[in-house]
Amino acid sequence: MDKTFIIQEYRKSPDYVKSPFRYAGGKFYALKHIMPFIDCIPHDEYREPFVGGGSVFFAKKKVKYNWINDLETELIKVYQAFSDKNIVNQISSRLVNEVATRQRFNEVKDWQPTSALDEIYRTYYINRTSYCGIINKPAWGYKEKKSSPPSNWRKFLLDIYPKLQGVTISNMDFSEVIAAPKQGKDVLLYLDPPYFKADQKRAYTKPFELEDHIRLAEQLRHTDYYFCLSYDDVEEVKELYSWAYIHQKSWLYNTANKKGEARTMGKELVITNYKVKTNSLFVAI
Repeated sequence: MDKTFIIQEYRKSPDYVKSPFRYAGGKFYALKHIMPFIDCIPHDEYREPFVGGGSVFFAKKKVKYNWINDLETELIKVYQAFSDKNIVNQISSRLVNEVATRQRFNEVKDWQPTSALDEIYRTYYINRTSYCGIINKPAWGYKEKKSSPPSNWRKFLLDIYPKLQGVTISNMDFSEVIAAPKQGKDVLLYLDPPYFKADQKRAYTKPFELEDHIRLAEQLRHTDYYFCLSYDDVEEVKELYSWAYIHQKSWLYNTANKKGEARTMGKELVITNYKVKTNSLFVAI
């Protein structure tokens, strides 16, 4: 990738919508740092092998071919459901009188759904009210006046429905998404894998082991597609991607929230296989 691309200050795309999910490691607070690396690449095909809470996908301009994927099955079921207008309408109508209380959270957590619709509803409610949106072994995490209230959840679904139309939504290993033949002319991958040093048992049902980090690095090293990758700033990652372009960034973490404490500043890496330079009018923050 010899061409150099110009990055400019992040501006919301015309079809920007806010992610409807809370998500551990979500990139909502990092959009102004990550999106310039994505927006500078002309592409008509976009793929996210680790979509997670989808902050980047929902923030960027939709292109002709779009593919989002995650190995977390329950999460992907919700994405798929929210691309269906009938399901969105049914879930939305049930949310009108919903409440976010510890008692209600425990009721929903202990609930054993008997239909696919109920399963989607349960998963989404837990995501919106658990600590960091964690679905696996959830703990109560909703904070009055800080967390988005149930009255907003319905709007989230109605807003994202158009963005999900025509999007491929899958539940498979990241390698399959990266390796798939292209449909368009230029493919851009954005990847946000589990952190190299992370409490995975708390946040995920599927482990991402050392060999997976190595496997990802090797596959990206040989891909013909443009990629933008976000990772925790640790020496092991820098070594794995010593052949790529590594950019150090800092932003406030949402997952570090504790009662009475401010969010902490985290150091992360944005890694690409293409060169960038900053527009002289753009002062990075």
